[in-house]
Amino acid sequence: MTDAAIAEPGHNQPPLDADPLRERLQSDHEALCSRVEELLAAVERVPDEVTEATAGKVSDFIKQLTGHVKLLDTTRVGEKEPYLAGGRNVDGFFKPLTDSLDGAKRLVEGRLNIFLRQKAEEERRRREEEARLQREEAERLAAEAARREQEAKDATTLEEAIAAEEAAKNAQADRLKAEQAAGAKAADLSRTRGDYGAVSSLRTFWDFEVEDIHKVSLETLRPHLPIAAVEQAIRSYVKAGGRELDGVRIFENTQTVTR
Repeated sequence: MTDAAIAEPGHNQPPLDADPLRERLQSDHEALCSRVEELLAAVERVPDEVTEATAGKVSDFIKQLTGHVKLLDTTRVGEKEPYLAGGRNVDGFFKPLTDSLDGAKRLVEGRLNIFLRQKAEEERRRREEEARLQREEAERLAAEAARREQEAKDATTLEEAIAAEEAAKNAQADRLKAEQAAGAKAADLSRTRGDYGAVSSLRTFWDFEVEDIHKVSLETLRPHLPIAAVEQAIRSYVKAGGRELDGVRIFENTQTVTR
């Protein structure tokens, strides 16, 4: 097989813009780009069906493709290294600065978090105590209203009984408000404002800590596992010698390797 036919220059290249770097790469590596065009043009002459007579030539052509891909990749790495080095230098300058501030932030946040938790707990206890007092007062007034109602039935003043019942209803409403306040979220109990507009409060969230990885139910977690993670686990299972797995067809496969 030959690959002398060359497509029109630029046939398979993306359009160039005014980027000086792109123009410089195109100029410096024109031979590499031309070779790509030659190889791509030669693909058109590869037979649709490989036979014993053509298998050797096809193998040689694959080797040419592989070799040029490696050459392109080596050139790409060499061209990119100065930019990567520059990027690493920039990161190396800024990262210690941001790391030091992040560390300071975590330290101060930890101290503020302790205070806000204490504040929230104290406020919750205060509200619970207020709710308890409101509950006792509501019960006392309810008993008073019941007593007045009984006295009204016994021909005592009806107005006093009505007033006592109204007071009991109000006390009941106050009790409900106090209990709702006692059950407020941690954010409401801990909210603190700074002089420059900063607002700090506790954020409530569900967290976890693995106590025994072997007891974790993977079946329960199945709907939450991404397909890529499942496939990675299957690949590891097969590589370790697994040959039977429900829902998976494990089979011996082949792939061409040309050296």
